[in-house]
Amino acid sequence: LWRDYFKFIALQHRNEIFYKNGLQSHKNVEFQNNPQKLEQWVSGKTHSEFVNANMIELQKTGFMSNRGRQNVASYFCKNLQLDWRIGAAYFEEMLIDYDVHSNYGNWLYLAGIGNDARDRSFNTEKQAEQYDSDKKFRNLWLKNH
Repeated sequence: LWRDYFKFIALQHRNEIFYKNGLQSHKNVEFQNNPQKLEQWVSGKTHSEFVNANMIELQKTGFMSNRGRQNVASYFCKNLQLDWRIGAAYFEEMLIDYDVHSNYGNWLYLAGIGNDARDRSFNTEKQAEQYDSDKKFRNLWLKNH
């Protein structure tokens, strides 16, 4: 259903899904340009083990769960305050199941410039505790990294 939803959003808004301010053209969106933070995120060396494990899984397999995608995108936008379009482009390059509409739709949502203007963010530590309380996932991907 989400793929269909984001496909229809893209049909409705066309190229706006690629704009800096996304579907919220009235917002003044500011991001940092910080290559060091970007490299930490890409290489799985942030302050969040949950984010790191997901990013390493993506590097090694080309896949990341939907839960992981939402958490790492939220961390990228809200914690690192980097330009969401860079994260979306990285996913485009790496994901084996890449879909333009789902990818950009989710990134817009998590950057707070999609259809839902409530500007939510994920608490990655709470998410890790809720969805990986036994640390199996984190241990799997972080053990040799």
